[in-house]
Amino acid sequence: MEKTNFFYEKSLVLLELSRTFVDLKNLKEGKKYLDLTLTIAKEHPEDDRIMANYYRELSFYFLEINETDSALAAAQKGIHIYENRGDKLNASVLYSRQIRAYLLQQKFEKAAILCRKTLVLDSLVKNKRGQGISFLQMATILGELNKVDSAILLVKKAITINKEIGNWQALHRSYKKLSELYVAKNKPLLAIEQLLLADVFKDSLYNVRSSGQIEEMKILYETEKKDNTIALLEKDKALQEQQTRNQRLFVGFLIALIILLGILLFVVFRSQRVQKKTNKELEEKNKSIEQQREEMQLQAEKLQELNQLKSKLFSVIGHDLRGPINSLQALLDLFTKNLLTQEEFIQHSDKLKASVNIIQRTLENLLNWSLSQMEGIRTRPSVMDIKNSADEAARLLTDIASRKNIHVENTIESALLVYADPDQVQLILRNLIHNGIKFSKANSTVTISAVTKDRECSISILDQGIGMTQEELERLQIQKEHFTKIGTLQEKGTGLGILLCREFVTRNEGTLTIQSEAGKGTIISLTLPLA
Repeated sequence: MEKTNFFYEKSLVLLELSRTFVDLKNLKEGKKYLDLTLTIAKEHPEDDRIMANYYRELSFYFLEINETDSALAAAQKGIHIYENRGDKLNASVLYSRQIRAYLLQQKFEKAAILCRKTLVLDSLVKNKRGQGISFLQMATILGELNKVDSAILLVKKAITINKEIGNWQALHRSYKKLSELYVAKNKPLLAIEQLLLADVFKDSLYNVRSSGQIEEMKILYETEKKDNTIALLEKDKALQEQQTRNQRLFVGFLIALIILLGILLFVVFRSQRVQKKTNKELEEKNKSIEQQREEMQLQAEKLQELNQLKSKLFSVIGHDLRGPINSLQALLDLFTKNLLTQEEFIQHSDKLKASVNIIQRTLENLLNWSLSQMEGIRTRPSVMDIKNSADEAARLLTDIASRKNIHVENTIESALLVYADPDQVQLILRNLIHNGIKFSKANSTVTISAVTKDRECSISILDQGIGMTQEELERLQIQKEHFTKIGTLQEKGTGLGILLCREFVTRNEGTLTIQSEAGKGTIISLTLPLA
């Protein structure tokens, strides 16, 4: 057999050859093809059909050489595989092999049990050939057990089925078995009649085989005549065919050359495309690297600016906090040493409270600014009333405003709903109102107002204070520029408040604008989206 990837089909051919040689009583050659099938089954255990079919034919081989125990064992192994695969047809065939083995061993009871099982299996899978054989086997068993009448009925069933499917070999055996049973019943005339019928089917089998042989001889004869004619024609056409072959070789060479040139052109073209693609990808990578470098440089510059601003802020904050804390510490130290009477301490309590407010406000702004730089603050917008928020901010700054007799007036008359973070808006308003108070003159007014336009709310804080020069206003407009100024009562600041206001307004999708003129006050306005 030549090499092939169709291992299962190859095994079927080998088994067919084995069966043919066993039928011809060439047992040695039949065993050789069985061994080749076993080799394939071991090389391809994933397809257990090969091993099952091997055991099926091995059981037949053992029966032919009268090794019944080996035949029983081989059949049982095949049955196990077929039943696991749900192949009832092949399982029934192997049960029939076991029945033959038990009949040869004259173990009729075991044979009868298996025969009943095969009859059920053949009925389930509608295997009429198997049913015909099983009925004949069962009749043989019952005949050996002296149940002749039952055996005759089963043989007749076998004859009916075998006639229906045209199994002449089984019919020959069935009529022969029926003849033997009539002899046992002491009915010689019926026995002779069945024996004659058996001979008829035997002659039919012989005629079929003889007819086949005659046809085969005719075919061989006609083939030989045709071969002679073809040989003569081939001699006449030898030169023409040689020329044709030479032409074909030349054409083939030209085609191969053209294909080779086409492949070469394709390779060159594809190589150029690959090179262009590689150059383009390299260019894109270089652009990406350059872009990343520029982004890193911008980040470095931003970090440097932020670091410088941080250093400056901490320097200012440290200086501004040291004064109030030292004053507070000195005042408390005098009071604890009884160097300051209770009345004197009460007289200085306003200054003490102002110092505490300065410290608290500075620390609060510092904490919020630090969190915003570390991305620790998250903006959580919701629907809020800007009038209530402005009232709350003004109320918290009442004490600071009262020292300068400044009136904080909220002119927002009714509820005005915006969509922003309430805590951040409250911090913005407190810082802006505090700045208005800080830079206002005594006995003046800080006014809070609001207008709506184009789905936005604009809130303004107007003071009548000292205002700013154009240079100061320009410095204040630079977002990363740290700017602070002394208030009308020499109040100091860190500059953090306006930085926080700008950042929080931006986080809430708004804008911050400042209008000011020296000696004429300041208007700071912020916009927020309406709810």
